[in-house]
Amino acid sequence: MNFRILCLVTLTSLISACSTTPRGPITPPPTSVSAISKWETSGRVGIRTPEDAVSGNFNWQKDPKTFSLNIVGPFGQGATKLNKSKEGIVTLAYEDTVITGTNPATLLQQELGWEFPVEQVSYWIRGLPDPSSASRTTNDPDSNLPSEIEQDGWLVTYTNFTEIDGLSLPQKMQVSNPPFKVNLIINQWTIQ
Repeated sequence: MNFRILCLVTLTSLISACSTTPRGPITPPPTSVSAISKWETSGRVGIRTPEDAVSGNFNWQKDPKTFSLNIVGPFGQGATKLNKSKEGIVTLAYEDTVITGTNPATLLQQELGWEFPVEQVSYWIRGLPDPSSASRTTNDPDSNLPSEIEQDGWLVTYTNFTEIDGLSLPQKMQVSNPPFKVNLIINQWTIQ
């Protein structure tokens, strides 16, 4: 009888040990959009240039020092990958080509003919102007959320927002500087 009780107590202890929540630092959610230090988005993208129109899916992971932006065309065709390492090296990979540099916008323009200010878009995608240059923001009178940001010749137009962890983040937006235009539909946000 004591053996059965001992086995039951041991089994219960093992099960409860396996089911305990791991302890460690828990990162609280950001309290404002500008406080977001790390994020990941995914969704649909449409890119129009004077010579081309590209559409597909995108996934963008960003932290304070690095980023990884992947665009994949329909049925997995035409993958373009743009990454920045902790050391500041930017790598652009497409087709059978891999190019490195220090400025992501310059690599995209030189290699693909895409005008896309990656560093600024990392702010615009959160509904914020880039603090490094002058801008003009127009807010929607009903929601007080940004409806447009004008900055460095680019017009960013927001048509829909979603709420993530109590913060309003863009869900549909367009970034344009004719003849260049990028439409983003964001299906998923993960923020820290």
